[in-house]
Amino acid sequence: MIFSVNPTYPDWCRRGALLAINFLFLMVWGFAGIGKVTQGKPSWFNDKFGQTILAKVPGLTATFWLLAGAEVLAFLLALGAVGRGEFLEKQNRVPWMLKTMLVWSLFVFVMLGFGQWLTNEFNGTAQLFAYFAGTLVCLHYVTARIE
Repeated sequence: MIFSVNPTYPDWCRRGALLAINFLFLMVWGFAGIGKVTQGKPSWFNDKFGQTILAKVPGLTATFWLLAGAEVLAFLLALGAVGRGEFLEKQNRVPWMLKTMLVWSLFVFVMLGFGQWLTNEFNGTAQLFAYFAGTLVCLHYVTARIE
């Protein structure tokens, strides 16, 4: 049985939580990554990062598209995890695509935070730290084994 109605059986709780985590990151990276791909580099991007090291290495256009690619990859991993039904897997198995997406998300948040630090946007950096910490909590939950 995929879902149990027995409240003492924890599978339905875990599966629901895994699905919610998956949907959350599907939205975050879907809107961010697909938005960047469809809209392209915004006009303010050069003004914001033109005086930073990113203008030289790897260049502003490459920086933008590397970030967009990283977000789209996270989205595709989240989409793959939902498509594979990883939220339905047994409790003692780690959903590898969801786990990989969460680890990748940590690095994407580091990239975004680096850009905030370079432009002295410390409030945005603090918010990204919260996203990073929340992602760590999700990763811990996904990799936890419930006996």
